[in-house]
Amino acid sequence: MNSRQFVLWLVGACLIAAGPAIAEERDRVSVKVFPTHGGLRDFEVMDVTIERIRIAIPTAPDRPPDRFFDAIDGVLASHGITSNWQYVFPDGAFIRITIELGKRRVELASAHTLYERDGRHIATERGLVSLKGRDLKQVLAKESEAFRSRRLAFEKILALVNAKLREKLE
Repeated sequence: MNSRQFVLWLVGACLIAAGPAIAEERDRVSVKVFPTHGGLRDFEVMDVTIERIRIAIPTAPDRPPDRFFDAIDGVLASHGITSNWQYVFPDGAFIRITIELGKRRVELASAHTLYERDGRHIATERGLVSLKGRDLKQVLAKESEAFRSRRLAFEKILALVNAKLREKLE
């Protein structure tokens, strides 16, 4: 029996011995890209899920923290995100991030990262506009704090997912 099989056996034995006192929660972050049939044809459908199962055994010491899920939770908390947020265009490509941490579930959907890639456009609260030589930061400074905060949280979470995926591929 290798060490992985032993650990699985041990967890199974603890589950049987502990019975209903054990609580199991799943934490999950899913990212899905929805391409369009229009101008962003170079994006393909992507559907990625990063998941962990937390088993709470009252007598067992706490597991070491999972930096990925802690970072996701930290982004949500620091940006005050407690509800869903959507910034999409009719018939346009967008990315949806679904976050489930314990019993909390938040869904963020945005098109801004896809449409701003060319460096010529910026997504504002009023829609996608041409920068026309203007500085991106100056244009964003005129938007509401809530809008800027949600955009930034979306970008940070997307970056965390991308880093986790790169880590898994190495």
